Amino acid sequence: MTNQIELCKKCIHKSFSSSQGIVCGLTSEKPTFVNNCPSFEKDVAMEKKLADRRAVEEDVIYDENDKPVSPWRIVLSVLIFILVIIRLVVRCNNH
Repeated sequence: MTNQIELCKKCIHKSFSSSQGIVCGLTSEKPTFVNNCPSFEKDVAMEKKLADRRAVEEDVIYDENDKPVSPWRIVLSVLIFILVIIRLVVRCNNH
């Protein structure tokens, strides 16, 4: 069933039922095909959206607990580091 649902997710005919989850938009039923659906038509727009999402997720930095780190946290850390370096340089020049 999971292979069928995965194929349905990539089809333009997919639909969603609050009681059943992903269903075929043509039959309003869960998939019943064995290997390949005869009505399958690839949803190119959804495929591109999923590929874009995967590309963005690959650029995410994770902390030691495997939680994604906010880009703002990274920017703030870099800014603090730069300010500390500037402060050290100024102190060294004054002595």
